[in-house]
Amino acid sequence: MRKPDRIGAIVLAFTLFVAYWGWAGLLYFQGLISLPLGALGSEGLLLVLVDVVIVNLYAFRQRRHARQVQIRASKR
Repeated sequence: MRKPDRIGAIVLAFTLFVAYWGWAGLLYFQGLISLPLGALGSEGLLLVLVDVVIVNLYAFRQRRHARQVQIRASKR
């Protein structure tokens, strides 16, 4: 099994941050809590969209890498 690379760790950290912000925004919108990053405005939606793009590009990169490794293994 491969060790996770640095880009994967950054993508995971960014995804967790956006998930926290989304959860906090939902709870803030319902009036249940007040958190420092609770208000999810237009910049938050932009962050979510950027996160979706980054995660999709990372998944595409990982699939392409796995396919190349598979091709190299079959040539041996």
